[in-house]
Amino acid sequence: MDQTKIVNCLQKQVSLPVASIIIPIRSQKVSDESLKRLQRLMQVIPEVFEIVVVDDGSPNKVSIQLESISGQHKNSRYTKLNTRWRRFSLARSRNRGAQESRAPVVIFHDVDFIGMPETYHSLAEYIKEIELATHPKRFFCVPVAFLKEKATTRFLTDLPDQRNQSYWTHVLALPESRKNLQHYVKGSSCIVINRKGLLELGGHDETYDGHGAEDFELLHRLCERYPIRDKPPNYSINTGSGTIQEYRGFRAFFALYGEEALNEGIGLVHLYHPKRKGWGYYKHKRNFAKLKRLMELGYD
Repeated sequence: MDQTKIVNCLQKQVSLPVASIIIPIRSQKVSDESLKRLQRLMQVIPEVFEIVVVDDGSPNKVSIQLESISGQHKNSRYTKLNTRWRRFSLARSRNRGAQESRAPVVIFHDVDFIGMPETYHSLAEYIKEIELATHPKRFFCVPVAFLKEKATTRFLTDLPDQRNQSYWTHVLALPESRKNLQHYVKGSSCIVINRKGLLELGGHDETYDGHGAEDFELLHRLCERYPIRDKPPNYSINTGSGTIQEYRGFRAFFALYGEEALNEGIGLVHLYHPKRKGWGYYKHKRNFAKLKRLMELGYD
């Protein structure tokens, strides 16, 4: 390789983002809260990350606005899927985002998740520290605190000036403090994973369409390949999203993959919203039944 090619190669490596943050979205109106939340993320997430916004079938008028919002981040890209008349699919959106991302690491980040800017800087440093770009087995989950409505209002008041950051760090670090939280999830859908390893694994299973269990199915396959310890009793049991009080069921097992990030002070919040009413969006009963069969019987 001649000197010019070596320099170009090195420049390309330097310019690569630490990770690509993939944000699926479908909105019906330009006034939807999800557009405001996406715009807020563009302002908070530092440019060391690439942001990949995947528009899974929004109406054209909304898509124009989503593309404009996405362009407010200097290291972002927007892609629209021709899925207007299909059920919204987090699995499909995340897979498309992973395929289009430039970074060696991808992060699955819902539009309702957010953290203080310092949290994202800590996340970037941790990804580099554990060398996730070259070690797929070191995938992890970012813990997420699901805020109640009043706590969401307080967080958004504090966010612009990063006020009370130590307070929010305390909330995230002590999930047993429940006055602010609906629930707390260590093994969350905010999975941070080596991109090449993810694609080799096949990404999310898109037969888990709608919302529900698609993240757990991916975690199940990841944990089969890279187990952190022995599975708990009654591994296939869904113990619900409440406090994990004993090592039982798959949620307790997946929570282990969020422990190290929590120890590093890394965690996001989920902003409160009323239950969404989109057609076919929630498929929890069907998807969790399918997940249970998979965990008990394995793949065909």
